This record gives sequence, structure tokens and C-alpha cells, in this order.
Amino acid sequence: EAIGPIDWVKFGERLQKRRTAAGLTQEWLADRVGVTATTIRQLEHHTRKARRSLMLKLLAVPELNLRVSDIELSAEMSAGYRHTPTSWLGSTYDPVSMVTELADTLNGPTGQLEQTLVYIDHHSAKDWLATCSSPDYGSEFRETLPLATIARRVADLIGEQALTVDALGCGDGKTESMLIKHLQMQLRMPKQTELFLLDVSHSLLNTAYRHCCETLPDIRTYTIHGSFLDLPKLPMLVNPLRGRTRLFVMLGYTLVNLTDELRFFRDTLSCCEPGELFLFDIQIARAPASERQKILKLDPIGSGKLRPTHVNWLSGPIRRYCLGAEDIELRWELAPPGGVPGSYGFDAIARVKMRDGRPDRRFLMWRVRRYDPKLLSDSLAELGWKTIERIDYGPDGKKTLALMLLQKQ
Repeated sequence: EAIGPIDWVKFGERLQKRRTAAGLTQEWLADRVGVTATTIRQLEHHTRKARRSLMLKLLAVPELNLRVSDIELSAEMSAGYRHTPTSWLGSTYDPVSMVTELADTLNGPTGQLEQTLVYIDHHSAKDWLATCSSPDYGSEFRETLPLATIARRVADLIGEQALTVDALGCGDGKTESMLIKHLQMQLRMPKQTELFLLDVSHSLLNTAYRHCCETLPDIRTYTIHGSFLDLPKLPMLVNPLRGRTRLFVMLGYTLVNLTDELRFFRDTLSCCEPGELFLFDIQIARAPASERQKILKLDPIGSGKLRPTHVNWLSGPIRRYCLGAEDIELRWELAPPGGVPGSYGFDAIARVKMRDGRPDRRFLMWRVRRYDPKLLSDSLAELGWKTIERIDYGPDGKKTLALMLLQKQ
């Protein structure tokens, strides 16, 4: 990490506290980093400043568990705050090309939208925020999340280490901030928590960042503009950490945005270190995946009707980018079999009536998926991701949702 302006008083106090807590003598530490015990004593009493090379050596001593955030001046106090980054652009992040791809797809005779494209423009982000801010969404999905229980489990696994949270596809950031609040009550080093927010939509990412800064003022929050499909290309999210545990978070049923969930865990997440954690939520299958008539009968969206807020959100890109569109009808259709064992899905299909007698068009706009948690857990275990905790929950006591915590083996 780049080291910005140093708060030398804070650094000296932190160095002495961490050294003492680890049971280290000044002589031992001095020998470890190649200086004299007098130098260590002067640093701890902030009568001397360390050169950059010595500072890097001290940061690299795992027993001290020092982070750059422990020693930098705050942005408000630092004359060099402009050199301390809090936001990054992913190497492949290109919103112009994504909007172009969106328009090209919607001006063809038919097609499937890549799922991140339904959030990419500002109008779509605004419509999605209206959807996830509705009372129905909160009562059905957010308010029932067993975050307190899962936070205790995460804290037990982390122990004396600090926590770095990577929120993948963070949306409006509200669920992630709820999780962090629960974690802060359980962690042994709560003030050392770091939060990285990743989303492909600039509008959603900005909303999430503002919300987290307001609700989590003591947490250092960063943003990355990009896709979680490019995770191995984002070093700030995957580089090995000393004295920390990393928790990847994919909430809001974002797992369904993956074209192939199992290959994501096997291939994209092969960059993860053993011991790192992954938390996600899913919707539970209402019937066996092979019994398609039973699915249509028992699943609430088997009727085919979308919520009005979803209709407004998903029809928006067609109204804005599909030239000559006159009327739009959106309905759920049971997706073709396949995917994770025991799972099935529904596709939100748009049928577009065109002006001037042109043929109607058909687009797959969005999809949802229901999983058998046991079969999903078994499949991920084969790929090296062991289920540590699974909690089934849901509104009105109906266990239609599951929160799953995995650990890389």
C-alpha cells in the first residue's frame, strides 16, 4: 500500500501498544527490522521519525498487525490527502461500451441482456433504487436477514485479526452497512475494519458510498468501479493480507447475476487465500427442479406477473434505447433446465411491439433463481468452499430464503 502523511504521535503510541500486546521486547523488534533498540524507543516516544524503508519493515512484521490506516493522518488533517486514494476504476470498466452493447442488443430482433446492463444507465439505477427502497422489498428481504447471528459466527472465525469486507455488487449499500453494524458489535478489533464497495453502476456505487459514510463514520470505506467477474484483476480486493481476514459479501441475491455460479467459485475465486470467507443469500427452491408443473404451481412467480416496480425498472432501457418500440409486455417464464444441481430459474421476458408493422421483438431482461441449499453446499464443497454456517429464514416465519457463510479450504 502507498503510505501517505504520517501521524508520528499516533504511530509511536500504536507501535508501543502492539509490541507490548504481542509480548515483544524493543531489542527483539530492533533486531527483526535491522536497527538498534534506541531507535525503537525513540519511535515509540515520537522523538524520531522513521525512514520509508524502516516504516515498510515495521508494517511487514505480522506480530505487530500494523496497517497504513493505523499511522496515516486523516484526510482532514493531511496536506497530502489528495494522494490517498479512496476510489479506483477497474482495468476493464468501460460504461460507454456497456451502454453501446445495451443499445445494440435492444435494437436487434431478439437477445439476452448481460445482467449488469440493466443497472448501467442513471435512469435504470434510479428505478432500481425505487424498487429496493419500497416497503415490500424491505419487509420481505432485508428486515428478516439473520445478520446478528451470522456476525457472531464471522467474529468467532476471525478471532484476534482485523476484518476486510469486499462487498461485490453492493447496490445501494444498505444491506452491507447493516451487516457491518452487527459485525462491529462482535469483532475484537472493530475500528480496524475496512469496507470495499464494488459495483458496475456508477450511480449505485455513489449511493452506496454516501450511505456507508453516513451510517459507518468510523469505518474506512473505499469504492471500486467495475464488475465482480473481473475480481482477479482488482489487486486491492484479492492481494494477500497480513494480520487480517477477508470476507467477500454478495447480498441481495446477487449470485443469480452469475452466468455460471460453480465456475465463478472454481475459477474466478481461485485467487482467494485459504481461510477467506464468502457470505451470500439465496432464495430456496419451492419444488424439485425436475418437477416443472409443481414449480409453476407452488412458486409465487409461477403466475407470470412481475411487480409494478420491476416492470417500470426493466421496461425503462427498452423505452430509452429500442428505436421504434410502441408497447412492452413483461412476464416471467420458467427457464430451461440446467445450472446448479437442484436449482431452477425464472426469466423476465419482454415482448416488444414495434411501430410501422415491423416484427415484434423478444428480450430476456432479467432472471431469478431458486436453489436447493444442500445441493448447492455440496457442489461448492467439491470446489474447495466449505459451508461454515447456513441459516434458513424468511418473512412471516416461512423459511424461503437462506444465508450461507463459506470458507476457502
